[in-house]
Amino acid sequence: MSASTSACLLARLLASGKFWLKRARIDSPDLGEGTPPPGADGVLVADVRIEGDRIRAVLPAGEAPCCAPGLCLDGAPVRPRGGCTAVAPGQPADLAVIFPDGERLEMEKGRVVQPDPPPSRA
Repeated sequence: MSASTSACLLARLLASGKFWLKRARIDSPDLGEGTPPPGADGVLVADVRIEGDRIRAVLPAGEAPCCAPGLCLDGAPVRPRGGCTAVAPGQPADLAVIFPDGERLEMEKGRVVQPDPPPSRA
């Protein structure tokens, strides 16, 4: 799935304010309290529940309800950004998703934000 398709699907999910980022890859330094432990490789593949502007749950991958609205990231990295210091329950949903093609999806308070455009050279 391309980053633009994923971003479009995520934008639709955001309308409800409650969704899952399924099979997100979270590196050990980015994990906070209340999350499952990472594997021996220092990585946790997890289902991350977003409700409103907060992360509400971080579960081992596959534990999110199968019929719950969400976007399967297939192991794409999710990292904290902005006001979020860790990926953990109770933290702000200020996250960056990095897709295999290098595209980034930036989230602030559970909403997609566009990066600032480069300054014009007038």
